[in-house]
Amino acid sequence: MNAIIAKIFQDTQIRIVEANQNNAPTLTVPYGIYNITSPFIKGVGTEDVTYQVTETNLEKKRTEQYKQTVSFTFYGTDNETTIDLANKVRQWFLFFGEEFIQSKNITVVSIGNIQNRTTFLVDSYEYKHGFDVQFRLSEELTKNVDFFDKVTI
Repeated sequence: MNAIIAKIFQDTQIRIVEANQNNAPTLTVPYGIYNITSPFIKGVGTEDVTYQVTETNLEKKRTEQYKQTVSFTFYGTDNETTIDLANKVRQWFLFFGEEFIQSKNITVVSIGNIQNRTTFLVDSYEYKHGFDVQFRLSEELTKNVDFFDKVTI
């Protein structure tokens, strides 16, 4: 996720930081936050298990696809700013960042609608808008398995 956030900043100049972090820097608006709300959503079907024989051992590889949901929220001094920030980053996921995301072996499954997440704090509003993105990722695990190549009877 760090590489995606860095690329969004490079392409849009919109600062986005991870939510719910201890010792997080205090930012001035406008900025965005992201939160991985569902880190692992099991994919449909079963994992793929394969074996590969090398010169010295047998390698077992397990590959599984899963989904991950990330929520983006943008803060600003007014509604127009937060809507604009959310829209620019949403467009980045839809179009401008497509090749970069694919180069990381990640697929965008869905991008939600931009929603008003503004809250009233004592005597003023905290303006924010955001959306969720669902990604498809792949996890690959490999281990060496003992085997024998000759049997003496």
